Amino acid sequence: MHRSRILALVLLAAPLAAQEADPVYQAPKTLSVAFELDALLRAEWTDGLNTAEEDARQRLQLRPRLELGIGPVAFGFGAEANLSSDDNHPPVVAVQRDNYDSRDLRVDLAWAKFEAGHWLRIEGGIFEMPIGFTEMIWDRDLRAQGAATMFSLRERGALKRLSLIGVGSWGGHVFDDGSAQTLAAALEADFGLGELSSLSLTGAFVAFDDKGEIASVIRRQNTRVGGALVRDYEVLDAVLRFRHEGSVRVELVADASVNTAVDDDDKGLWLAAVVGSVRSSLLRGEYVYAKVDKDATLAAYGADDFLWVTGWEGHKGDLGVRLPRGLSLHVVGQWQRFKDAPQLAERGRWVPRYRVDLRFRS
Repeated sequence: MHRSRILALVLLAAPLAAQEADPVYQAPKTLSVAFELDALLRAEWTDGLNTAEEDARQRLQLRPRLELGIGPVAFGFGAEANLSSDDNHPPVVAVQRDNYDSRDLRVDLAWAKFEAGHWLRIEGGIFEMPIGFTEMIWDRDLRAQGAATMFSLRERGALKRLSLIGVGSWGGHVFDDGSAQTLAAALEADFGLGELSSLSLTGAFVAFDDKGEIASVIRRQNTRVGGALVRDYEVLDAVLRFRHEGSVRVELVADASVNTAVDDDDKGLWLAAVVGSVRSSLLRGEYVYAKVDKDATLAAYGADDFLWVTGWEGHKGDLGVRLPRGLSLHVVGQWQRFKDAPQLAERGRWVPRYRVDLRFRS
């Protein structure tokens, strides 16, 4: 929604904010430049689909990013290129399961950011979601499109960080010929548990508005009447993360949510455990269990790795092996069922999906 207008305002506002900052931030400015590249080569198989969709497909994704910093002001630019063996672009499909266009080159990031030490951050444009949602609420491949502000306190004994975050996003979906307005607020706290362990808590409220503008193909499993979304989505979300950075890295995640705007089909649960890291060790293992009611959240914005975004229950296992030069190989198995399917016979049918990923991160 008026992406160029929003970005222009942000680019104009950031230098003004820098001029008004406390003199401590008026030190001589130095230029920093950082370039990163993420790449994905994927082969995927899905068994037991009762549709005309491809049960096997391959995908290549490239995501280069450039970040420029000048004192307290930074700018980021990124692109995303996808090439997949299937054609998932509307109107080829009636329901778009993916959060990417299978044959596309597009702007992925275009943001400006101002930081006043560790206590204030203001950013705008097209940027990564700054609130620590799991993918039950916000797919990590999607971007916020608007503005965000974060106020933080640091290093207060065991409390390492306390942040209040506000985000306003208009659009933000790949298939955004019509997509929602997102308003979110969160309180995040990080606690140190000794030298190697930490505990993070995120409490967030996110409201999705203008849902009638969402493209029909990404309305997905949410309740619809005559093809239109008829329920509101005002989601209260709580995430608990425990991390241990010893000889073997361990992370445990528990995410529970409720859509406070409705009285049924309104809850979500996402549990994950990660052992190891392909960045710092040879192996990485991940397990995810999720159970998400059909109206727990707005299905246009959740994770697309599973067949369904809401109304499903499933398991995922991911075994990763570090390879040389920033590469890693991942073998992924998923087992999922459409627990809220309109057809009762479909609710107990488990559908397996398998992936082999070759990933690169600079």
